[in-house]
Amino acid sequence: MDLRVKRTTKNIKDAFFELRKKKSLDKISVKELSELAMINKATFYLHYRDIYELSDTLENELIERIISDVHNINLTKENLKWFTETLSRSILKNKDYIETLFSGYENNQFIDHLEISLKSYIFQTFPWIKNNSENNILLSFLIQGSFRTYIRNSNIDKDVLLDTTSNIMMRILSEYTF
Repeated sequence: MDLRVKRTTKNIKDAFFELRKKKSLDKISVKELSELAMINKATFYLHYRDIYELSDTLENELIERIISDVHNINLTKENLKWFTETLSRSILKNKDYIETLFSGYENNQFIDHLEISLKSYIFQTFPWIKNNSENNILLSFLIQGSFRTYIRNSNIDKDVLLDTTSNIMMRILSEYTF
């Protein structure tokens, strides 16, 4: 990719992030974003159809980053603790980004997309559990519950938060067999 295109894309994303700190998604205009990114509106439209496509792109990039953090872990029953801790650290590492870009309704949309992506990754490793209702419920519970726990308890020491949630997840998983 051309360096100018990379720079323009970065400026657009940075401007969006700054505006998103102050406003809901539906209150951000292309004109305002373009001015902040120091581009013209036509340049914005060369990259994105609208503000919502930009938001979706950022959401997908964030989910890809989180998945890539856990992707290289050999996902076996023995490595579930390491997997959950790595996933937890990735969510906490991206917490400010998540909270800024996906506040309110968008936060629910983000965690739902993250859950779908994580389940897809897990089902690739454990294909036999995909069509089992209990497995789907358990994974939803662990993903949604841990995400909400990290976001709502971010004032707690990160190591304590990670250790506590990881131990709870492992206790649940030790009682459950895939």
